[in-house]
Formats: sequence, structure tokens, C-alpha cells
Amino acid sequence: MEDHGGNIYDKDIRIDFSVNVNPFGMPEAVKGAAIRGVEESFRYPDPEQRKLRQAISAAFCIPAERIVAGSGAAELIWGITAALQPGKALVCAPSFGEYEGALLARGCQVERFYLGEENDWLATRELVRRTGEEPGLEILFLCHPNNPTGRLVPAEILEDLARVCHERKITLVVDECFLDLTREGEAASALALQRDCPELLVLRAFTKMYAMPGLRLGWLAAGREETAERIRRMLPPWNVSWPAQMAGCAALKEQEFARRSAALLLEEREWLSCQLRKLGFRVWPSETTFLLCEGPKVLQEVCLKEGIYIRDGASFPGLWAGTWRIGVRTRQENQILLEVLGRIMKERKMDRWQK
Repeated sequence: MEDHGGNIYDKDIRIDFSVNVNPFGMPEAVKGAAIRGVEESFRYPDPEQRKLRQAISAAFCIPAERIVAGSGAAELIWGITAALQPGKALVCAPSFGEYEGALLARGCQVERFYLGEENDWLATRELVRRTGEEPGLEILFLCHPNNPTGRLVPAEILEDLARVCHERKITLVVDECFLDLTREGEAASALALQRDCPELLVLRAFTKMYAMPGLRLGWLAAGREETAERIRRMLPPWNVSWPAQMAGCAALKEQEFARRSAALLLEEREWLSCQLRKLGFRVWPSETTFLLCEGPKVLQEVCLKEGIYIRDGASFPGLWAGTWRIGVRTRQENQILLEVLGRIMKERKMDRWQK
């Protein structure tokens, strides 16, 4: 069973659709900064990431004292659970698996809220009700937009969840690692809700937009300075390398690259979604640059023979065999995928699959 996309190292892969990373690659300025970071790596990196946190602070109007940098968002998720030691948590399903993994590692009782295909995987008011009524709940994790469904949490639901979490003193963690690859962008961010809900933690990463998963760089904004400090104490010293710190500072200046990338990929998502439907796939709505679809249960097996790697949806609780997450790539790469899928469909003479 797959825990994450991108694990291609024991496979012969020519195009990896299992990850949701900008296919236009790392901007040259970011790459150059990372190289300069390598040249600086004869000395220890700044353990407090001062320049990086100041750059994030300036870009997002958040006090640097409330910002925690980590070796990817995953490290910060584990840092949150280590610092707060929650006894009972609520996570959505399907969703990113590291939330549950980090919680269970701390002995936390994890409850799932199952998102429904009948609602096209949108979070509904039922999640607000469950958050308000679940006995002993201490922390709620939300993926916004959701991985693997690609759906944003509706603004009114997000606001109500923040209100309920504040009233009940529940920590609300909103993972926005894919937010800059949506049309809504910062307008949909939960950051503004921290004013009235200091229990809110917002997670971000440089991985997706700036195509730097190998550098490992993420950050969180805490609603309270003391919460940020508690999480920071749980992270190892020098956890963010010089190449990552310097690349992050450079990436924050690449706003035009980010704008153009998002626009092109979101347009390509619509085209790819349409083409997949023409082939007979069931494709659910998405607000970001990957698609959740339903097709043959043997799809991954056959695609691997062609050097194509897609993510098996059955690895996510709440999904089933025959569901697939496909990252949007360039038109040329997407056409190669469609050619392979078209041959599979033709050979099997099928046009739809059920659970």
C-alpha cells in the first residue's frame, strides 16, 4: 500500500503523475539560491532561520515570532502532535495520511469524519456539527484544498469551524500546502481567521508551487507566539538546511512565476478533466492541480508497464479500488498519459467502473 506519491525509486518511470508538484520545475533564481546554499554548507545553518522567517513575515504580514519553519510540512505536523500531545483528534477521510500517522504515534485517539462522494467530497455543515459535539475533542486537522480530492473547504464552513474550535478551545490545523495552486489563492486562506481564533495553526510548504520537494521546506503560522515556541522546541536543531533556507527566501520573490504557473496548470486541469471524461472515466470536481477519478482497477498496473505512475486512491481511507489521483502536468505529458489510458480503455472495451 502506498503511503505517498513520488516513490519511484524501485520503478522504471518516465512520467510521474503520482505527485502534485509544479511540472514547470524550480525557478532559476530559486535553483541558484539553493546552489549558493550548498556553497555555504561548510557551516551550520541558522537554527532560527531568521532571514527566512522575516521574509515569510513580510510576504504574509504575520509576526515572525509566530512563524515556525520546518523540513517540509510533514515535520511540522509531527512537531504539532509532539508539542500539543492531544488526547483525541478528528481528521477527514479521505485526506493526507501524515495527520493520522503523527497522531497515532503519540497515542492519540483518532476519529474520522468521512467526506461523501454524494457531496462531491466537499466538507459540509455536518463537519461543523461533529466538531461542536464530539466529546473530548482536542484537535482537528483540515486539508484545504483537500488531498486527494482537490476540494477547498467552503468559506462559510471554514469560518464556522474556526468559531466552534475557539469556543471549545480545540486546536484547528488548516493545511494549505496546495492553496497557491488554486484560483482562489490567498483569498481562501484561513490566516485571517487567526484574529478571532488563536487556536488556529496554518500550514504551508514551498514544495508544490516551486517544485522543490527534495529540499524539504515548509512553515506554519500559529495564532499565539507561545504555541509557535512550543512547536519549535519539539523540532531538532538545524532542521532547515542552508540550501532550503536560501531557496525559500528566493521563492518568495517569484510571484510572477507563481501566478503564471497556477493559471496555466488550472487551465490544463480543465482540459485534462474533459479528456478523461471523454475516455469514460468518472472525474470529480477539483479546485487545484490534481484530479480524483474512477477507472479500471488494473489501471496502475498497466500504466507502470508504460513507465507512467499514478496514485492509487485505495491507499486513502474513504476511497476504494479503482479510484486514482492524477497530477496535472504539461500538455505534452498529459497527452502521453491520455494515449496510454486510451489504449487501455479500447483494449478492455469498458467505459465505466463501479465500486
